[in-house]
Amino acid sequence: MDNNILLVAPYDKLERLVRDIRDNINVPFSIIKGNFIGKKCEKIGDIYKSIAHGTKIIVTRGGTAAYLGTKINIPVIEIPVTSFDILRSISSVTNRGYKKIAVVTISNIIYKKNYFNNISDINVEFESCNNVEEIPEAVDKIIKNNKIDALIGDVIAVLEAKKHGIYSEILESGQEAVVQALNQAVRMIQYNIEEKARVKEIESILNVIDEGVLTADKDNRISVYNKSAQKILGYPQSEVIGNKMQNIFPVRCFEKINKGSPIELGKLIKLGDRRIVSNIIKILVDNKIQGTVAIFQQVDDIQKLELNIRKKLNEKGLVAKYNFDDIIGNSDSIMKTKSLAFKFAHSEGTILIVGESGTGKELFAHSIHNVSRRKNGPFVSINCASLNENLLESELFGYEEGAFTGASKGGKKGLFEIAHGGTLFLDEIGEISLNFQSRLLRVLQEREIRRVGAEKIIPVDVRIICATNKNLRDEVINKNFREDLYYRLSVLELRIDPLRNRKEDIIPMAISLMEKECANENRHLYWKNEDVFKCLLDYSWAGNVRELKNFIDKLVICNEGEEITEKSLMEILNYNFRDRDCNREMKIRVSDNLKEMESDIIYNLLKEYNGDKDRLCRKLNMSKTTLWRKLNFKNEK
Repeated sequence: MDNNILLVAPYDKLERLVRDIRDNINVPFSIIKGNFIGKKCEKIGDIYKSIAHGTKIIVTRGGTAAYLGTKINIPVIEIPVTSFDILRSISSVTNRGYKKIAVVTISNIIYKKNYFNNISDINVEFESCNNVEEIPEAVDKIIKNNKIDALIGDVIAVLEAKKHGIYSEILESGQEAVVQALNQAVRMIQYNIEEKARVKEIESILNVIDEGVLTADKDNRISVYNKSAQKILGYPQSEVIGNKMQNIFPVRCFEKINKGSPIELGKLIKLGDRRIVSNIIKILVDNKIQGTVAIFQQVDDIQKLELNIRKKLNEKGLVAKYNFDDIIGNSDSIMKTKSLAFKFAHSEGTILIVGESGTGKELFAHSIHNVSRRKNGPFVSINCASLNENLLESELFGYEEGAFTGASKGGKKGLFEIAHGGTLFLDEIGEISLNFQSRLLRVLQEREIRRVGAEKIIPVDVRIICATNKNLRDEVINKNFREDLYYRLSVLELRIDPLRNRKEDIIPMAISLMEKECANENRHLYWKNEDVFKCLLDYSWAGNVRELKNFIDKLVICNEGEEITEKSLMEILNYNFRDRDCNREMKIRVSDNLKEMESDIIYNLLKEYNGDKDRLCRKLNMSKTTLWRKLNFKNEK
């Protein structure tokens, strides 16, 4: 740090002063005694050596400062000559009896000269020179014309005055001026360090970004040319730096710029066999052009970047998590539905999945995506019933910055854009408003979207899968759903039967759910055989698979011991469904014969139990003999 600042003292008294100052202030610096004499500076060789060893700033004064400023390539800070310094020198000379005094210096800070002439009967003449070479002539002139008694000035002026026999003193710099100059040097060094750090930071950024960057001065000569620019354009740096911008880019890149526009964005150009997208911006300061910045990318690189972004989106969870193997069931109904879904997956048509809540519509949507041609693209899902129309619009289509109050800075991509190249799953599609249905229909027809608050159209390549628990045909009849949108969505319609209509799937599904939940809860439960789960068939499971899963989760957590028994199942069933059977509805034929009506009720119950008379007897708390008799009352004699 001592080498950063070098103070060159032109005279002995200043050297002694700065050595005293160095011991008392927290500013490290080196000192050399040297003065400008004639047309050279003493110890100029030592100054060059100091610069070679790391000196960044020279601090000196007077003619020495003026001379070094023209000879070295580092900053020179001049120790100022203050009014206090001048008064002190004048006082020193007048104390010796001199009344007519001349002050000769190259410093330009001497102003308001008349203030000094008001001091008693003293006459002070001032002569300010533009450079060191003018000082001898100025001294000769002022001595001849003004017949002065004494002279105050720099070392050169003092030496010249002595040749004429005139008393002279050096215009010395005081401690305040020296400290001021040293503090200025420290600030300049700190500023230079910060500036270099900023330059390095910018260089680092420019050399790691994928975009090519060129900057040019106001004469269009290139001053910055990063590594990506060299890679994209193929020109070595030696051929570009200092060259004209127009020699690198075709003239057509500057069509708008040449017509007075300060910016030219998204220009697609061809350089040899390369297609490049360029953005050219003029740098304006006070409405005057001070330079140009050109930023550009290869189209192939943009496409690769887009692909990488999609992969990153997949890594962040925009993936389909389930496959057809996760859909449990052996019933004819579920097997036919899976087979049909597999066929639909290999097409690009829009799919509408219809089924009651909890039947596994989203499971099918995930599975379809994972066997489709889009399986490597993103899978994006949204529940349309969870958002109002405005929020749904901004989520699906995105928005521009400032499109509405609270809009994120820079805008936001919509789910259609995020799902580009993949699948967008719109759950609860039957809940969207008629007004929004028209916008969605247009997107499905045109395969392009427009962000909220934007003017430009963005093409999207998205496969749509929708799901609903409503009968959309009825909704169309009731004017709650657009007919044209319904036919657009139901190109490929997939219907999932409720769990009560495929009871043969309940036990294998319960066992699969049980195994998964035991692993999640780190419990080791077992059961003697699958018959333990037959009691689950007695219930209609209005909530379908979702309700069955909730029941199994509770069973795993609450079961006492490690064995699952029919009793443990019944305890939770009776708790969960104690009011369910009281509200059940059943259609029977009204008859004047009560026994016949009773027989119809038992027949219907037996159908719900898949003909299992043992389970029905347990449920109704009757013997098999009584059951047989009630079913065959007509045979009684």
